[in-house]
Amino acid sequence: MADTLQLAKLTSNPFSLVPGRRVTVWAGYNELLQQLLDIVESCRSDRVGLSEFAVLHGDLGTGKSHALRYLEYWITEARKDEFNSAVVHLETPKVAPTMSFVAIYRKIIENLVPHIRETAEWLDMAIEDAVRKEKPSARRDELDTAINEKYRDPNITPSFPPLSLLLKGIKENKADAMSLLSGQAPKGIKLDTYGLIRPIDTEYDAVKSLGAYVNLCTRGTSALSEGGVLARNKAFYFFLDEIELMLDFKPAEALSINHGLRDLINACPENCCFLLGMTGDVRQIFAIFTQYVMGRMSHNPIEIQPLEIEQAVTFLKEVLKGYRSDPTDPDEYPFREDALRKIAEETQNKNARDLFRSCRRVLEKAVLANRLTPGGWIEAVDVEEFL
Repeated sequence: MADTLQLAKLTSNPFSLVPGRRVTVWAGYNELLQQLLDIVESCRSDRVGLSEFAVLHGDLGTGKSHALRYLEYWITEARKDEFNSAVVHLETPKVAPTMSFVAIYRKIIENLVPHIRETAEWLDMAIEDAVRKEKPSARRDELDTAINEKYRDPNITPSFPPLSLLLKGIKENKADAMSLLSGQAPKGIKLDTYGLIRPIDTEYDAVKSLGAYVNLCTRGTSALSEGGVLARNKAFYFFLDEIELMLDFKPAEALSINHGLRDLINACPENCCFLLGMTGDVRQIFAIFTQYVMGRMSHNPIEIQPLEIEQAVTFLKEVLKGYRSDPTDPDEYPFREDALRKIAEETQNKNARDLFRSCRRVLEKAVLANRLTPGGWIEAVDVEEFL
C-alpha cells in the first residue's frame, strides 16, 4: 500500500472499514459532533456538572464506533488539559464467558490501572498535607502514624470506606490491593487489612467501589480539610460500544448489567458521562434496558443517519483532507470532486463504511490500472469503470 499512498499523497489509508484504536479525524456530521461535544462538556465540574447518559445509534457502518473513538481522542489528547478527565472505553459489553455487572466492573478496573496508581499517589499526598496541617510540629514517625490512622477515616470515601485503604496498598505496590480492587480474591489475603468483610465480587460491592472511586476523583473528599480537597479530575467518562450484543445475553446476565448500570448512575449524579453505542433500530433499546435504566437517560437516543449525496461528497473531501501529506493539495485529491460525487451516487447505502468501501475500490483499481500517476487525478469516468 506504500506505493498507493505515495501516489495519492496520503499519510495513511483513510478508507479503513474498521476504526483504529486511535481516531483523530472527524469529517462531516457537524451538527452531530456539536451535540456530542455538548454532552461530554456539560458534565465537567467547570461546566454544568450534572451527569449525562445517552445512546448513540444507527445502522451498521454509520460511524458510531468512530464517533466514540474520536470523543476519546478529543478528551484525552486534543483537549487533555482543558478536560482533565478519565475515559474508560469498552468496545463491547461481552467481556467474559459468563456476563454480569461484576465482569464489566473488572474490565473497567483493568482499563483504569494507570489512573488508579496516579490516584493512589494523589490521595497519599493529600492525606499527608492534611496531617501536616493538623500536626505542624510532629516528628516523622509521628506523622507516619497519623497518616496511617487517617487512611482509616471512613469519611474519606464514605460510600465505600475500604477504598482509601486499597489505594494505600496500591501506593505501597502491594499486589493484593490491586487484585482485591479488581474484584479478585487472592488466596490467604486478610480482608480486614483493607477494611473489607468480603471480596468485591457482588454487583452491590462493585457499584459501591466504582461509584466511590469516581466521586473521589471528581469531587474530592471533605474529610481531609474544612473546604474539601480539590478534585483531581473534572469528569469521568464511560463509553460502551455494541450494546446490541446484550440482546444475546441470558436474562440473568442482562438483568445484572441493568441493575449495576442503574445503581452506578445513581451513585454518580455529578461529573460523570455514560455514552453507549448501538447498531440497529432504536426500538431495540427498550429490549436491552429496563424501564428504570431508560428513565435515567438525559437525552433521547441520538441517531447517525445516512448522508445525502452532497453531504457524502463533503464528508469524503474532509476525510481526505485529514490525511493529506501535502496540506497545499486540494482537499479532495487524488479524486476530482465529480469523481467523489459519482462515488456517492453509485453507493447505495451512503454511510461511512460503504462510502469508504467504494473509495477504496476505486483508488486501488486506479493504481493497479496505472490510471493514477504522480500529480494525476482519479476522474469520474474512472469511477464509472471501476465501480
